Amino acid sequence: MLRIVFFIDKLSFVVGASAATLVLPLGLIMTYEALARFLLNLPTFWAYELSYMITGAHFALGIALVTRNSEHIRIDFLYSRMPELCKEIIDFVILFLCMTPLMIWTSVELVAYAWNTWLINEVSGESGWNPVVWPAKTAIAIGFSVFAIQLIAEVIKTGSRILSLIFGEKRG
Repeated sequence: MLRIVFFIDKLSFVVGASAATLVLPLGLIMTYEALARFLLNLPTFWAYELSYMITGAHFALGIALVTRNSEHIRIDFLYSRMPELCKEIIDFVILFLCMTPLMIWTSVELVAYAWNTWLINEVSGESGWNPVVWPAKTAIAIGFSVFAIQLIAEVIKTGSRILSLIFGEKRG
C-alpha cells in the first residue's frame, strides 16, 4: 500500500514542479505587457487572457504538491496544543469524510467540463484575441485530479500514522 503512496507522491512532485515553471512565462508576459503599455503606449490584446489562463493552470497543477508537502495554511491555535494522536484523527476524519470525496467529485466534473470544452472548441470571449480555452481547462482538470489522488495518499499516510501511534509500530 505504501508503494502506491510513494508513486502518488512522486506524481504530485512531477506535476507540481512542472507547474512551478509556469511562473517564468507568466513573468515574461506581464513584464512585456507593462513595458509595452506604459513605455510604448502599445497595450497588448492577448496578455490578460494568457496570464489568467497560466495562473489558473499554475495554481491547479501545484495544489497536489502543496498538499504532499503539508504546506497549506492551517489555523492552529487549538490544533497545535492537541496530542499527536488527536491531530492525526482530526486530519484523517477531515481528509476521509470531507476533502477526498469532495475533490473526487470536483475532479470528475472538471474532467467532463474540460472534455466538453474540447468538443465544442470553446473560446474565451474575453477579448478580440478570443483564444481556445481547452488548454487551461484541461490543466485545471488535471491539477484537481492529481490533487484528489494525492488526498487518497494522504488518507493512507494519516491512517498509517494513527496505527503507529496506537500500536507503537513504525509503519512509514
